[in-house]
Amino acid sequence: MIARPAIASLSCRSCQTSFFRAVLAARPAIAASSQRSHPRTNSVHFQQRNLSITRCLRIEGNANKTAEKEINEVKEQDEEDTPWFLDEEPPQHPPSQHQQTLPVAPEGAPPVVEPMMKYIYEDMGLDDLALFDLRELDPHAALGPNLIMIFGTARSEKHLHVSAGRFVRWIRKNHQFEAKADGLIGAGELRTKLRRLRKKAKLMGTNANIIPRGDNGISTGWICVSFNTDDGVSNADANFDSSGRMAGFDAGAAGTTIVVQCMTEARRKELDLETLWEGMLKRSIRDSRPIEGKQPFSATELDEQVASRLQLPEGYNKAARQWQAMEEASQKRYFSTSARRLTAETTADSQATHLNLDTVATHVRDLQASGAPMEAKDLVNLIRHVFQAGPHGPETAAERVKLVDQLLLTGEERGIALLSGDILITLIESIVTSPAYGPALQRAQANIEFLLTERRIPPSNDQVRRLMVAYARRQDWDRFWDAFRMPPRFQQPRDRALYELAYATVTATGDANLCTEALRWLYAEMGREQPPVLPTGALYDTLRACVLTADPAAEELLHRPPAAAEMSTLEERKLKHNEFVTILHDAQRIHKELMMESARRERQDAMDAEVRSRFET
Repeated sequence: MIARPAIASLSCRSCQTSFFRAVLAARPAIAASSQRSHPRTNSVHFQQRNLSITRCLRIEGNANKTAEKEINEVKEQDEEDTPWFLDEEPPQHPPSQHQQTLPVAPEGAPPVVEPMMKYIYEDMGLDDLALFDLRELDPHAALGPNLIMIFGTARSEKHLHVSAGRFVRWIRKNHQFEAKADGLIGAGELRTKLRRLRKKAKLMGTNANIIPRGDNGISTGWICVSFNTDDGVSNADANFDSSGRMAGFDAGAAGTTIVVQCMTEARRKELDLETLWEGMLKRSIRDSRPIEGKQPFSATELDEQVASRLQLPEGYNKAARQWQAMEEASQKRYFSTSARRLTAETTADSQATHLNLDTVATHVRDLQASGAPMEAKDLVNLIRHVFQAGPHGPETAAERVKLVDQLLLTGEERGIALLSGDILITLIESIVTSPAYGPALQRAQANIEFLLTERRIPPSNDQVRRLMVAYARRQDWDRFWDAFRMPPRFQQPRDRALYELAYATVTATGDANLCTEALRWLYAEMGREQPPVLPTGALYDTLRACVLTADPAAEELLHRPPAAAEMSTLEERKLKHNEFVTILHDAQRIHKELMMESARRERQDAMDAEVRSRFET
């Protein structure tokens, strides 16, 4: 018989339940054996046995209920102990919008290509994967025969080196290929280079360890990993003719050469290796057809043959192609030096707006989301389109300024220098000529002009011309002449085109006072330039038109002055010192002398040519 303290020691309900079940399962067997050994047993014994069985079943049921009750209490206590911030459901992340389709291994490629592409995308983390099947290059590339090239973009310089190093170790461990990584800097080599840079900086007495935007032998931006899957098959016998002599210089192509070009985004755009290898493949396919005695491909068929061997990422450089189409669809208008065409072009330019602000905003958002490369000229053209797009009215000024602010931020992220003269002058030019010009854009214009003045950036003559055209369309003559005076502040000469533009612009207004003020100092400035700007050609025509606008009788007084007997002494002095007659007389004299000199040179050249022809005959 089991002692009571032993049963009491089983404090766990589960242990007690298992113990009672074991006891109850053993009692019928004991009862059966006792019945066989004692056939004559009175009914009292059977009644006691039934009572004990009933009592045990009751105890077992109570134990099960107690165990279930304790389990429920534990669950309720756990739920009560759970803090409120853990009761919420885990966040459901939206599916990624960037679902890239991996390139498919070309037919007949080594088996390692398929798992390698998966490893490059998933484990190395390279984006914009492209696969070029260059096995048909003839002669094959210097990288090796039967070339398969893969391109991938790394997120940063550190990501580039880490992922390339892991790929070399992975291909060696899992596929037993010895890969060569050109441009890969190991951890030990990197520490050595940094230590040398710090030592050099210490000797030079500067804290700058690395020159800004410099290479210093550390940042490569491009790692070329290459290996050969030599399958032991060589076609060296095919390079010998029937007589046993070597045909050509190829010793036979064995195996397949796989090259993985790992680059940063800026480096990939700068090198543009895809275009280079695409051109080489196109030339190889085109030149091999006549050698094989086959009909050459047409232009369309050749493009299809090349495209079938290239697998570029979907949507790669999509934003750049959209921008190119937008740029081709838009019109570009420039200032004309003809006074008659100035007003007509201004009117036509104000009426013909081919772009809508919503369309340009959509393109800017696509450009930001795609991460496509951007150059300074692309940023300049986008800024122009933002300010020149319809609809008209100052109510869209705030939206345009916000959109340009996003563009400038994107350009800065792509490595474009925003404080350059071309971008600042483009901003001023686009703001001044914008159909939404108003108080908001005037404040932005003043800020950019202040920044341009503080930076002291010397403008080119073309940039000055653009500013003068923009200010002339707004009739802002103070800023117009201030832009004209910008080159001398930086000791730069002004060319003939600026003087032509200045004379043509004031003449187009028809204002005699404006032309008078311009002539009193512009003509003198022409002689002070180094070298002097002479009134010839189109410059003489615009100068003469400006003089006649200021004084319509100047030319008549120059060529047919009144008789001396008909004029008083005061009138003679006034005619002699007439500034417009003096300017016109001096300009015509210089123009006539230059014309005579040009005619004399032409006659001299003609005579020299005639003498040479006589001696040659």
